[in-house]
Amino acid sequence: MTRKLALISLLILSCKSTPQKPETEAAKSALVPASTPMMAGGGPAGLPPTTTVTPPAQPMTTSPAPAPPMTTAAAPSPAPKPGIDVAIIDRAVSPCNDFYRFSCGKWLDSTPIPPDRARWTRSFDEILDRNQYVLRDVLEKDLKADADPFAKKVHDYYATCMDEEKAESGSLAVLQDAFKRIDSVKNKKTLAHAVAELQRGGARVFFGFGGRSDLKDPKQVIGAIDQGGLGLPNRDYYFQDDKKAADLRVLYVDHAGKMLALAGVTADAAKAQAAKIMELETELAKASLDPIARRNPDKLYHRLERKGLIETAPDFDWNEYFASEGVPAVTAINVTVPDFFVALDQVVKKTDLNELKAYLKWHFVEFSADALGKDFVNERFRFNQALNGAKQLLPRWKRCVESTDRAMGEALGRSFVAATGGEQGKVIAKEMIVSIEKAFERNLDTLDWMDAEGKKASLYKLNKVFNKVDFPDKWRDYTKMDVGVGSPLENQLAAARFESKRNLDKIGKPLDRTEWGMTPPTVNAYYNGSLNEMVFPAGIMQLPFFSPEAPLDSNYGGLGMVMGHELTHGFDDQGRKFDGDGSLHEWWTAKTTKEFEERAACVAKQYDGYLAVDDVHLKGRLTLGENLGDIGGLKMMLSALRDRRKGMEPTSVGGFDDDQQAFIAFAQVWCTNARPEALRTQAQTNPHSTSQWRVNGPVTDNPDFAKAFKCEEGAPMAPAQRCQVW
Repeated sequence: MTRKLALISLLILSCKSTPQKPETEAAKSALVPASTPMMAGGGPAGLPPTTTVTPPAQPMTTSPAPAPPMTTAAAPSPAPKPGIDVAIIDRAVSPCNDFYRFSCGKWLDSTPIPPDRARWTRSFDEILDRNQYVLRDVLEKDLKADADPFAKKVHDYYATCMDEEKAESGSLAVLQDAFKRIDSVKNKKTLAHAVAELQRGGARVFFGFGGRSDLKDPKQVIGAIDQGGLGLPNRDYYFQDDKKAADLRVLYVDHAGKMLALAGVTADAAKAQAAKIMELETELAKASLDPIARRNPDKLYHRLERKGLIETAPDFDWNEYFASEGVPAVTAINVTVPDFFVALDQVVKKTDLNELKAYLKWHFVEFSADALGKDFVNERFRFNQALNGAKQLLPRWKRCVESTDRAMGEALGRSFVAATGGEQGKVIAKEMIVSIEKAFERNLDTLDWMDAEGKKASLYKLNKVFNKVDFPDKWRDYTKMDVGVGSPLENQLAAARFESKRNLDKIGKPLDRTEWGMTPPTVNAYYNGSLNEMVFPAGIMQLPFFSPEAPLDSNYGGLGMVMGHELTHGFDDQGRKFDGDGSLHEWWTAKTTKEFEERAACVAKQYDGYLAVDDVHLKGRLTLGENLGDIGGLKMMLSALRDRRKGMEPTSVGGFDDDQQAFIAFAQVWCTNARPEALRTQAQTNPHSTSQWRVNGPVTDNPDFAKAFKCEEGAPMAPAQRCQVW
């Protein structure tokens, strides 16, 4: 992840092969995890834990021979036809026994995972693949035909990324210059300066610092400093005692040593340094808050200010650090995990300076690897295979498309929207959102566990939800971003520095409500608690989720369910702590809070029992918010659809009525084949349940599903006792 905590986020792991997007601010919950689990740092996570805004690209490979002409690349998978696909339904399976298998069975059996992917979904991954072809066409077309004011920068960035020779030579020179600057560190002052310089360029060293809205005064942007500095997916990986975790730690040390050796450190020294780096990171991990604890935003708010931070960690030169970051006068600071900075101070105080410099070098190499030559890329891929199971790298052009989107997503997004968007679809989507919100309002009146005061406050919050659809009203200005043609790494650093400055410049200023936390081509959506907003980029407004030509049943089962999911996030275990104005405080009565927590505990226990892969179960508390979103979203979707269909003639497709079609459409967007390594990583680190349980879990808790498919009470999808929250 990027180390900057820019404005707008919530939930996941992911190390992006850069240039990296900033993590966005508190209480943002994305619909899906990163498409390919990659090596991830323990931070800085957003506040609360953040979500990946775009699927991470795999490292950019280089090869001795020039890449073949991109026009010869295989065509993307064709978009499915509007409506449910009855051909992929496995009618040999009862929907009451396993609705996921019933809805997706023939697709699961006939669809292999591409060798360069960790997973393959019928919706997210196939849409992403199609979007990449659109973006590649934009990036390769004649500049004269492009009216985008930043078109040349976008094209230069992409073209330089595609130049393998520049990755081998130019990027290596940039890496060596960075090592020289790290070697020049002689004392605490120069150490703090080096840390700031590396962080500005995107390297995840020690901790994360950035601008974000004050959780309790969301209209103002303050400084926020958070735990970080880890190279394994999260802090738990440093302590798990099973064999796979132990093997991964051994592999990580070996990987770090090999990467340092490739960068010019002698083999013996690199091996020794890697072992010390592991020891240092383990000390940081011990003091890091675990992923489940980080789901509670109350545990991530400590306004110690600059004075309190200096008192907490006096052996780090904070004055030099903030001056080097370009914010010398910053005083308002939320220290999210104070105990972490106590431990960091001891690490800085007790660790040999040369070992600290080796740690800095390692994280710069790790950040830079994707923009370097083939040996670095292949070594990075070797490690990532242990986490995601992919058999080979994505084609270079796809990785460069993703990299360009992360670097200048709103510049590239202008052309994407022009190529794929349509005003009709935007109008229909907005109408759907309104119907989902009305369904939520109707549902409020039926809740017997919420008192009148809680319903009134919840209605106030519901009526203040702000919706963003398709693309930003105000496009980002990239005038001050430097893009050259010297090397991919130089541009990667330039993109990170631009984003760092853009983010830090917000401190002390009013919150900008127009900003988006996802680029328009992103196949995802999110809810942001501090802004009390839902965001649905153009990238996800495609089949099988949505089409202006699709029947109501499938549009609601697809995109309508996504809308219900994101809206429910405003009232899940995290979102419920932010009121209608985005302020963090307890705005329910103690009785209503207690009733909610009891019902949420039922959901957590339910998902604890679900097996993700082999002997690894889901973590019900880690996935609680997403599971509540799925369960609530399914309920709101069906209610809104039924309301919209009043007075309309019933339909039948493949023998399925309207309710059944909506349920099937919902299930079919989650059809997924995934590698065991990816499933294991997701279950251990990710707040999203695996696809099977994102279907079977919610329908199990939905009595309308059992009625629609005439399931007898006691069937696997129709238990006698259900978890009921929203």
